[in-house]
Amino acid sequence: MLDALVSNAYWLLYAGTIMEGETALLLASLAAHQGLIELTWVIIIAFAGATTGDQVSYQVFRRFGPAMVARNATLKRRTEKARRLLAGHPVKFIILSRFFWGLRSACMLALAASDVPTRVFAPANLVACALWATVVGSLGYVFSGWVTRIVTAMDGLSGRAPAVLAGIVAFILLIVLVRKAVLKFWRSRETL
Repeated sequence: MLDALVSNAYWLLYAGTIMEGETALLLASLAAHQGLIELTWVIIIAFAGATTGDQVSYQVFRRFGPAMVARNATLKRRTEKARRLLAGHPVKFIILSRFFWGLRSACMLALAASDVPTRVFAPANLVACALWATVVGSLGYVFSGWVTRIVTAMDGLSGRAPAVLAGIVAFILLIVLVRKAVLKFWRSRETL
């Protein structure tokens, strides 16, 4: 099973990063840290997948987004929030929105429904995806080192199960804390 995952890791990463790809990128970074795949290729492929997903989403939402928003109150509320953040700073919004976990679709809808043309979106999105792949991939790689050290330290205490569990909990906790910090930052900016 592991051999099949490793031999298809880059394709799985590409497919995973076409959508909201943090989980796929973090898992690939963990695999890179374990020496199963190369971190450089993880970052390059994550960049390609994120760019593909964003460019396709932007074009689809430009065509079908307004009708989708009109039918869904939650989506309408999130899209309006994203539009407020977008106002007057489209390039900054495009770059920073790549890091808005859980709000990517609303941000993409807001961008597509706004007057931001493709000629502005496309290059700014390339920069955003490159930054995202590099930052998240590198942090995932570094954090994997911490998890490995924790697992190794705990392994001698009472078997593998507690160590693996602690590593998983620590990994999830990091993701939750980073997401919470990002959302808190943007909520504070919204009240200004």
